Amino acid sequence: MPATARVRRLALALASAALLAGCAATPTTPSRGTGKLIVGYEEPRTPEERAARAFLRERRILEDAAAYADARIALPHDVPLRAARCEAPNPFWSKATGRITYCYGFVADARRVFARAAADDAPAERTPAGDDIDEDVVGLSHGVVFHELGHALVDLYDLPVTGREEDAVDQLAVLLLASGDERHADYAISTVNAWGALWAASEGGDPGVAAYSDVHSLDGQRFFDWACWLYGSDPRRFADAVDAEGNPDGVLPRDRAALCPAEYRRIDSSWRTLLAPYLKRGGSPGP
Repeated sequence: MPATARVRRLALALASAALLAGCAATPTTPSRGTGKLIVGYEEPRTPEERAARAFLRERRILEDAAAYADARIALPHDVPLRAARCEAPNPFWSKATGRITYCYGFVADARRVFARAAADDAPAERTPAGDDIDEDVVGLSHGVVFHELGHALVDLYDLPVTGREEDAVDQLAVLLLASGDERHADYAISTVNAWGALWAASEGGDPGVAAYSDVHSLDGQRFFDWACWLYGSDPRRFADAVDAEGNPDGVLPRDRAALCPAEYRRIDSSWRTLLAPYLKRGGSPGP
């Protein structure tokens, strides 16, 4: 099955099910630190950057992500979350500067990814809906902010990580989104769709040495990982995502799907253990 069709079918399967709102657990150990994510905006220099800042401010993307994370996890001190111009348009955490940077260029890049995927799926006579694309950009932005927050937590609290850190912080991002309300579940779906769209765009080509040797998993792998972990968070609600007999719209291979609930429970348990001293009362990284 072509990757584009898989992405479309997974989006339909996930969107048809509503995630339960997270049931927060009370940590057994006290929080440590009173720091928060402090949102700020550097002065844009180009029309595209000004449009990106306006979009971020109008949708309160960074402010909402910061408030959502701050309600759950204590930081040892305030950490800047800054929108800024970057050489490459990819958000990042810098241990040297102690801040998370959301690049203005990421807004336009993300919009192009979703617009291209929507155009591939839409009938020739229809134009992809701009509002839907913007909502996907909002959702993906939350996913990447929580991903970068994971990197920050690893450094700030010297958390032990086995395996690839990039995979571990993807897992934290899924837990934070899956433990929220339906809106945050939609943000997780947007992030799944983004990895699927990037995978579909490169389907049939060799990603090259740079991709194979990169610290991140390949786009296709991230697509199936995020899909697996979301399915694992509530298998009955996401049963339509599984490629099973009588379910032609399923895309998650049955062999992998069988492992997903255990994967999700292990991820949840691991991050709860790592963050136990830093979870706020009533806050939790997972459902």
